Amino acid sequence: MQTTHHRAAVLNKFRRYPRVRIPTPFSCSLAPLMSNINGWFHGSHKGVGVVYDLSLRGVRVSTEAVLKPGDMVALTLRLPKQISPATIKVATVRWGKDQIYGLAFRTLSQSTLSRLSKYMAITTMEKE
Repeated sequence: MQTTHHRAAVLNKFRRYPRVRIPTPFSCSLAPLMSNINGWFHGSHKGVGVVYDLSLRGVRVSTEAVLKPGDMVALTLRLPKQISPATIKVATVRWGKDQIYGLAFRTLSQSTLSRLSKYMAITTMEKE
């Protein structure tokens, strides 16, 4: 297990936008932006999910919402110890497997970018 963790940490240093493994996963909500999303998630309904990894350009989330690569969603992240959630106006589904999805952020406000940066810095310091 230790070698797997070490290998992931080494590979993470080479990423353009390093990701942070969330020690205590937190919740998020997803809302469809295009009509090509099928299932119970279609229309104005929102789906809920759990965030496991986070970077400044994307997130890995588990959800029962039916998503496929190319779908676009709005995302609300309920960052721990924050009064208000962080909002990502547009995220694109990059991949999915067994209700786990990789979402790439397409539109981030400066305030959301700042909040994510601070959260990631604090989470990284707590792990060390």
